[in-house]
Amino acid sequence: MQVKRTRRLIGAATLVALLAIFANVAGLEVPLTRLTGGGADRGAPPGVRAIAANMLLRVGAGAPPGGELAFVAVEPTGNLFVSDAKRQTLMRFDPGGQLLSEWGPRLGNFALAEPAGVAVRGDSFYVVDRGSPRLFRLDVAGRVQGTVNLASYGTYGLNGLAVDANGNAYVADTGRNRLLVFSPNGQLIKQVGHSGSDIGGFTQPMMLAFAPDSSFFVADWENNRVERWDASFQATDAWPTGFRPFGVAIDQLGRVFVTDADRRRVQAYSAQGALLGEIGAPGSGPAVEVSPKQVAAAVGASAQPSVYVLGSDGIERIDLQNTAPPPPSGADVDLVSLAVIGGMAALLVLAVLSRRRRRRAASLGPTPDGPIRLDAKDGAQRQHQKAGRDEDLLIAHEAERKQ
Repeated sequence: MQVKRTRRLIGAATLVALLAIFANVAGLEVPLTRLTGGGADRGAPPGVRAIAANMLLRVGAGAPPGGELAFVAVEPTGNLFVSDAKRQTLMRFDPGGQLLSEWGPRLGNFALAEPAGVAVRGDSFYVVDRGSPRLFRLDVAGRVQGTVNLASYGTYGLNGLAVDANGNAYVADTGRNRLLVFSPNGQLIKQVGHSGSDIGGFTQPMMLAFAPDSSFFVADWENNRVERWDASFQATDAWPTGFRPFGVAIDQLGRVFVTDADRRRVQAYSAQGALLGEIGAPGSGPAVEVSPKQVAAAVGASAQPSVYVLGSDGIERIDLQNTAPPPPSGADVDLVSLAVIGGMAALLVLAVLSRRRRRRAASLGPTPDGPIRLDAKDGAQRQHQKAGRDEDLLIAHEAERKQ
């Protein structure tokens, strides 16, 4: 009966394994989610590699001397909008690195103390000043159009800034592990995130950037990862980078570019965290000449695919070339393959156990008193038991004779 049951189990496991193999070979997909919390990485954008590099400007050569470049944004025209934390100014450069204008330290009735994150939306320019602390909105001539006093929100260590399609400004409040979201008229809409390393948590968020689908990605510095949020402020995914990311930018294809200052490279990912390329890595094209703190993607459908890499002492333009999408990596768990492997391993174990039982049954066979044990201990016990029964018979015959 036990043998029949084992054979049935083997048959069922074989059928399941064969079905799983058939589904895998036929390319059938199961609607599974990534273990990190997001959806499967479908329709990944092209890969990317660097084909040329051009140093646009250096502090003291193109940019005024004595400065420390902090953040960069790209205008719709292709010009660059840059903050200088040390000289307390804002600068605009053309795509070739020529200085067009400089604003500050005085902005009307205000003074910049330590300008950090910058952003551009239409003909409006935004900057967050961590020294004030304030959020400014300026026009194309650098005149103040609106301000938000951030001191009342208890901010600590302001950094990145991004503006969505509706004109809402998102400020990275790094020391408080949150994002502050303000409407165009300066009203606080929402505080996003909390302290922690779970999905929805931050530990020193440095910068954020918006994707074409209105989702946004946050460089979660101390957690060594990038975290994705949808347009309704729900954290959907996160993936490890293996380094502490400071800057993040997204191009029109949805590729996520993240700076690795320690190794002087920029990593490119899909929206689900699949690695698409390494800019500045040895053997991958031209080196990155600055220690990249921030990165910004070129704008315009007809523009040469490129990114602008900002270090504290200069800005470099890296021209890119699209490559084939990378093959699926180990970032996603292929549960079909795991099921096949598990099924085959179970088959092997069941087959070995069943064979051992059959061999044992064939070699021993049943007896009226139960299975016979051939080991020395059992043999001695059988001999002892047989001697005991003979002695009883002798005693009985001896009693008969005496009668």
